[in-house]
Amino acid sequence: MSATRVPLGRRAFLKTMSGGLALGAAVPTRARAQQAELKIGYMPHPIHENSIKWMKVWAAERKVTLTPVPTSYEVYVEKMTANLTSRGGQYDIIWHNDDWGQLWGRYLEPVDDVAAIKKMNRFLYEPPFVWEGKDTGVAFVETIGTFFYRTDLLSEGEFPKTWDDLVKTSQRLQKDGKVKWGFTGGMKYPHGWFTFFWSIWANGGDLLLPVHERRNEELAKAGWKSGLAEPEAVQAVEFWWDNIKTHKIAPPGQPGYSRDDANAIFMAGDAAITMADTTLYGKFNDPKQSKVAGKISVASFPMGPRAKFKSIAWRDAWAWAIPIHVDPAKKKLAKDLLNWINLNHEAQVDLWKATGGFPPNEEVQRELIKTDPVFRKFRAATVESEKIIHGAFYFARWPEFFATGIDHLVKAVTGPRDAIKATLVEGGKKMSEIAARA
Repeated sequence: MSATRVPLGRRAFLKTMSGGLALGAAVPTRARAQQAELKIGYMPHPIHENSIKWMKVWAAERKVTLTPVPTSYEVYVEKMTANLTSRGGQYDIIWHNDDWGQLWGRYLEPVDDVAAIKKMNRFLYEPPFVWEGKDTGVAFVETIGTFFYRTDLLSEGEFPKTWDDLVKTSQRLQKDGKVKWGFTGGMKYPHGWFTFFWSIWANGGDLLLPVHERRNEELAKAGWKSGLAEPEAVQAVEFWWDNIKTHKIAPPGQPGYSRDDANAIFMAGDAAITMADTTLYGKFNDPKQSKVAGKISVASFPMGPRAKFKSIAWRDAWAWAIPIHVDPAKKKLAKDLLNWINLNHEAQVDLWKATGGFPPNEEVQRELIKTDPVFRKFRAATVESEKIIHGAFYFARWPEFFATGIDHLVKAVTGPRDAIKATLVEGGKKMSEIAARA
């Protein structure tokens, strides 16, 4: 799961890449001998592994050599960006996440001619995977955050509906000796969704204003104003400061946790509740990996006191993309593969059954709604929420903006409580400056 790190610090790399992406565009493509091989750049994750399993079926039927090349999440953006900008030729298909869609857009092959895209919800594509009017990725799963909880500890009706409920429920379970922690979730960069972001959104706030806006032209009109120092976000950080240091319902080390750290605690049975993508359901429910297998369910976000709506969720996709410098024969093969995997009914159903990831083919989703009560429950907890948003922003400097935000959120939650507002004001100013340079 390790990967060679690009020899630049993360912040310096993100500034360099997002500020100078056009430099690689003029480098000529080196001629390559056409071979029946596709090299896949991916992150070791149950969803990717499921997709690659089905890619291998396609490849075996067509006598194509498939070469998966894993890269860890923490260095994935740096490594793939370096490959794209240098036109390195190491990969023919790469994992393309929604939240770096605009960072890579100019370096990716348009895929509008992949017919399977027409069977997917356009919300998944606009604006993340659109560059100059063309789609640049083919979704292979919907990624949606949800709350996982222990059904041996909480009935569906007992799951916390509000932040106050979350604290009281967690404290009760801890007092009764049922769990070590009420809640655990990732906090550090790049895992901010699983504690900081969901709580800001569930309290009616956002990282940029206007709230829930993702169109760059509208964000620009508003002056790229950060929402980090707004009351909704400040209150969310105060909530986590209290949960860690006063109420003690979350681990003291949580500000340094990745999602993998939090997932491990939940699967070990040491926490009653965690927040993760639905795509982790298969792993959480696997008795070979999880002590809580067979005893988990999902629920909507506990809502904060400032929210003016009843429920909220993000709805995004992970996609496969084709570097634009790949030779035409391989592009054709890659498009055939990505079309096949999304039109193959067995592959789409297996994605859901094996992992908990929503298949992007909406015809398959409609079938699952009719036949699968667990799928209906997952939908009710996520995409049937009152508010549906994108979980990122879509300008080239988003990775730097994101990293800067997490730096200050972690600083705020680990520092003095009375310094939270000032820390977030400082962070919000820097984030606005980064976004305005986009």
